[in-house]
Amino acid sequence: MQEWQRKRSEKIADLVLGAHLLAYLFTVSIFILRLPRSSYYPSLIAILLGFFVPATLFAFLDYYFFNSWRSAEQKNRLLLWNIGKHAALFLIITYVMVFSDNVLQLQGVLYLLPVVLASITFGRSGGFIAAAASSLLLFLLTWEQGQNFTATVYETNSILSGIFLLMAWFLGGVMEVEKNTSRYLANLVNEDELTGLGNHRLFQERLRLLMDSALRDNTSLSLILLDIDNFKWYNDTYGHFQGDLVLKELAALLEQNVPPGAELARYGGDEFSILLPGVELQDAVRVADTLREAVSRHLFLAEGPHPYEGLTISAGVANLPYHAKSQKVLLDAADEALYSSKVTGSNRVQVYLGVLEKIRQRVEDEDRELVGSLCTLMTLVNAKDRYTYGHSERVAYYVREFAAYLELPEEHRRLLGYGAFLHDIGKLETPREILNKRGSLNEQEWAIMQKHPAWGAEILRPVRFLQPIISMVLHHHENYDGTGYPFGLSGEGIPFAARLLRIVDSFDAMKTIRPYHKPLSMEEIFQELQSGNGTLYDPNLLANFIDMMKKKDVDINKSASLYTFF
Repeated sequence: MQEWQRKRSEKIADLVLGAHLLAYLFTVSIFILRLPRSSYYPSLIAILLGFFVPATLFAFLDYYFFNSWRSAEQKNRLLLWNIGKHAALFLIITYVMVFSDNVLQLQGVLYLLPVVLASITFGRSGGFIAAAASSLLLFLLTWEQGQNFTATVYETNSILSGIFLLMAWFLGGVMEVEKNTSRYLANLVNEDELTGLGNHRLFQERLRLLMDSALRDNTSLSLILLDIDNFKWYNDTYGHFQGDLVLKELAALLEQNVPPGAELARYGGDEFSILLPGVELQDAVRVADTLREAVSRHLFLAEGPHPYEGLTISAGVANLPYHAKSQKVLLDAADEALYSSKVTGSNRVQVYLGVLEKIRQRVEDEDRELVGSLCTLMTLVNAKDRYTYGHSERVAYYVREFAAYLELPEEHRRLLGYGAFLHDIGKLETPREILNKRGSLNEQEWAIMQKHPAWGAEILRPVRFLQPIISMVLHHHENYDGTGYPFGLSGEGIPFAARLLRIVDSFDAMKTIRPYHKPLSMEEIFQELQSGNGTLYDPNLLANFIDMMKKKDVDINKSASLYTFF
């Protein structure tokens, strides 16, 4: 429900609530006025307390229940309450009629009140039920009180019954038309005419509401933007009618494959958006990849007379609070990720490079273009080897945690994090078959793999802001005993940052599934690290790292956001 719908519903509800209260008070007032004139003042006080106090209590309860029972799960409670209070109004009016010594038909006009309220609340069907019940009670009470059931009495009751039915038909019909019109206008404003999905306006409204909810409740919100690859060419070649058929079929396919709770909308043109409340970044990436695979496998009937090599989609994924804490930043992040997935080819899923965006914000203007190039390069690394990108993010997190544990200055922690994130950027030059090979590398492949630290240092060298981390990237595979590469440095000759990264880099590699090994348990990882104590790793740093991991139980999966660490 959008903002205008909510305000309108609240105004109508206030009017209905006011009508209920006035109807009850009016009925009670008539009863008091029809009391025998011999009543003395204290009795009148008792009557006022006996009727107006409950009426006040009813007013409070009615207001409270209406404003409290707004969710879908509580609609049934509100329905029961409405039925109960209408039944109570019937009872009060019947009580007035039974104990009144005035003309019964005049008192019967009071039954018009529940008929009107039922028509407003429940529509035409509810109004007809109230009208029928009122008419039946009116005839029964006339009969039981022994009034002369003359033609005049019969006519009066019949006229009242006709008025009841007429009011039920008219007011109930007006309310149903109003509700249907409101529903139609809401669909017109919120629904994309071609695909039947929510449109851009509804998406923006839902994004704002879900972001407010996620920030308030400290929960996650993921956003996926999808774009059809080469759709403009397809549209220009086969015509807009054929393109519209593809869009409709794709929308139906996406609806079938999004998880429960996801909100799918047509973002614009050939772009679609998916909001995933409560879904973490890693799960959102899996959802996007599932959709990508479903589209790539699907045979679009709309392509029938126009064979095409298969329609595919590219996707960009961003997450709150991982990448952003505001609506605009989250949208920009997802849009940039989508752009990255398009420029690196097609049929891809790309996560926003939040760490590099943080670096870009800190560098001088003349270096921002270079950092933009790094974004593109890291996108290419991710496309080439998804493990490398995810590994880089995790290592950056652990390095920041380790630097904090060692009580290093904040600026040092930040630079260490940047270096850790970019330490494998040189793998861009490494062939894909080497990066993903199962089993051991041969001598020639190993020689190529050993070049990635130097390649990474060369890529970063033009960015002045990143000069302090170049030695970290260049030497992160040096071993403490001098057996590492690329220069065989040893002991204190290895830069401190590189010695620290060497430990964390190995830790995450042991902890992660790779083509050539399964992840190890924490105890097994500690044993493996200890076996390299003094040979592969700095003994003092290794002891501190293991101590930190045991004390703090640091785990990337338990972190609410990597973004905040940079």
